[in-house]
Amino acid sequence: MQVDAILTDPPYAIPTNAAQVRSQTRTIGDLSLVESVFRSQFREYRRVLASAGRAFVFCDGTSYPVIFRASYSEFITALLVWDKGRIGMGREFRKSHELILHCWVEGTPIYSDSIGYADVLRFDPVGQERKHPAQKPLPLLQHLLKFCGDKILDPFMGSGTTGVACAQLGRAFIGVEIEEKYFSIACRRIEDAYRQPRLFADKQPAPKPALLPGM
Repeated sequence: MQVDAILTDPPYAIPTNAAQVRSQTRTIGDLSLVESVFRSQFREYRRVLASAGRAFVFCDGTSYPVIFRASYSEFITALLVWDKGRIGMGREFRKSHELILHCWVEGTPIYSDSIGYADVLRFDPVGQERKHPAQKPLPLLQHLLKFCGDKILDPFMGSGTTGVACAQLGRAFIGVEIEEKYFSIACRRIEDAYRQPRLFADKQPAPKPALLPGM
């Protein structure tokens, strides 16, 4: 099986000091253990991607160095910044963005109309309607899918927003989720999206999605 694009937000699982009241020992060995997991992921991404395909992988400032190293031998990469337009909770300098690693195999991707696009993407985060703590806004994923082919894989689909975006844009979708709770939510949201009128009526009906529980 080959896909035209991978659009996903994997779990990072990297120790971090989230609050000053906590004491935690961190060593560089933490990163090497996590990096081995990401290396196996990126090998699989490279295996299933078409030669002209691409991947968009969400990360943050702590996980980016690990994810970049893991992807380096498999892909050419560039860094995108999702500007949320508002600050989060916690530190003195609070996060108002997330990072997206853009990966491809050969050549420099050029959008079909030859227009260049900014690498800072400004989209509001999901509000009270969120179904998953790491849920991404639908308009952001729709924007990224504009640069992708017809068959999309999300191996960490969470609440299924990538699948919803694919349904609305006429893309074939393959999604995998290990947590039963979120798998059920994703299936319901994606099935509902496929029953709604398409955003672009000139395209063929969106292919039926393949939704797989994780192993």
